[in-house]
Amino acid sequence: MNIQAKQGKCFSCCQQKALTEEHIIPQALGGKYSAWIYCKDCNDNFGREIDSELVKNLGYFSTILEIDRDRGKNQPYDISVVKDSTELTHDGKKLARKKPVVKIEKVDDNIKSIDIRARSESELDKIIEGVKRKYKLGGSVKKIYEEHPGPTDTKRDFVFDNSLIRRAVAKIVYSLICIKLPESYVLSVPFDNIREYIRFGCEKDLAAANFTHTDFMTDYTRPLHKIHISLNRCNNLVAGFVCLFGTFRYTVLVSDNFESLFEWPGLDYTFDPVTSREIFGNPNFKAPELNVNQLISPRHSKQFVLDELSKGHKILESYIEDYQFLKMELDH
Repeated sequence: MNIQAKQGKCFSCCQQKALTEEHIIPQALGGKYSAWIYCKDCNDNFGREIDSELVKNLGYFSTILEIDRDRGKNQPYDISVVKDSTELTHDGKKLARKKPVVKIEKVDDNIKSIDIRARSESELDKIIEGVKRKYKLGGSVKKIYEEHPGPTDTKRDFVFDNSLIRRAVAKIVYSLICIKLPESYVLSVPFDNIREYIRFGCEKDLAAANFTHTDFMTDYTRPLHKIHISLNRCNNLVAGFVCLFGTFRYTVLVSDNFESLFEWPGLDYTFDPVTSREIFGNPNFKAPELNVNQLISPRHSKQFVLDELSKGHKILESYIEDYQFLKMELDH
């Protein structure tokens, strides 16, 4: 969090406060676009409650793509070997055991053998000394160096859709609106519901993972981040679309009672997190007009979603030299 601040009206709680810098897409996912739109209290709450859930699950893709962050480093993520469930960590470049393993075999309370698997020779020596002291052992130790030429077949469980992630995605859309539209529009009554939803959640979600009517959000070639917002004047409806890493697609009901005297083209932001470059397309493009049910209760079969995720997997696979680290469990 940037410790600098400037005074202004917070676009979340609508109070006059000191504002802090907000990344429209979390910088842990490679986001670079930022603005001073939320106060520190709101920004901190968002970070702890909803952004953290999004990053916890999708930040792994930033790590394996070795995406540059504005601050900090991409975090290692836990994965497991399919064959024997050995726990490993992956930092984007190499695999390492998550923790050392010490197995002691006893016969009639007598130690028959001790199997120690460590992450480094210094760690191994330290564990050996500790075991010797604990069990008052002497004698020599046989060391064997493990070699894994690979590739290593691994898996990692992650979630791309739950109530917290939907709110985080809604915040991505709303944050772009805060930048693109006049303040008087953003802070008007028609946007009260989306503000409340982002801050506190509600009984009915205003966002959804949506792979239907959203194929325009990806080119099926690059792991792009994309945000698109469109106005349906006939139905007074503002719709938001988000795609992360060219794979995970969402829709947001921003407002269903927004009246406008003029038409505005789709508000669009497309960013390549791998090259850290904004991608510019047709400024007059506007997304297909969807109704409320299509936005927040999309109808798509489980198999259709799995097929779309598989296409996304191929996008990411093409950007990763050893895509064995990218195994997705798509049958749940």
